[in-house]
Amino acid sequence: MKKKLQNDAFVQLRNRCAGMTLMELLLVVAIMVVVTAVAAPTVQQTLANQSLKKSADRVRVAMGQARVRAIKNGEEYAVFISPGGSYFSVAPFRTFEQQGALAGQRERDLAEGRASSFEDDLLPVGILFVAAESAMDARGADILSTSGSKGALEPIFFYPDGTSQDAIITLQNQKQATVEVHLRGLTGIAKTVRPDFVEAEGVQ
Repeated sequence: MKKKLQNDAFVQLRNRCAGMTLMELLLVVAIMVVVTAVAAPTVQQTLANQSLKKSADRVRVAMGQARVRAIKNGEEYAVFISPGGSYFSVAPFRTFEQQGALAGQRERDLAEGRASSFEDDLLPVGILFVAAESAMDARGADILSTSGSKGALEPIFFYPDGTSQDAIITLQNQKQATVEVHLRGLTGIAKTVRPDFVEAEGVQ
């Protein structure tokens, strides 16, 4: 009888412990669900902002490449920007007509899934150039008057002496966050400035 009572007590104790473990598990799962629901928008926004910043860095690097090539080859280069689109490229300005045609084809390829946004001349899906403002100088005006047109794209000029136009390029993602790339004409050096990230990342 004593042994039976001990066994019954052990079973009851085991069942009570099992019940407590199950409750604890359910509590942990509930907490995880709440934390995930709260954190998910913040994580998504942080990743979106990082992608936007990296895209701006790619444009900045392209400007550096244009400056180096203009100096090395002794002719005017341009970073061609597709306002409202995702295409950008570095090439001699004399190729502006070909660049315009290429931009249209590459944008179509991206829209139809035949191109990857990880390729050198395309921004990631969801990130666009929303503005490309450049200060027209005398050399830029001479180039445009000689060519008769700047083509379908917005060219940012880089000159053989290492200088460039002053320019501000603005990129925007689907969350309406923006970041700018500023180009200083006197030095031909670009930098990423004033990331207008939303509150999820805590940067204003």
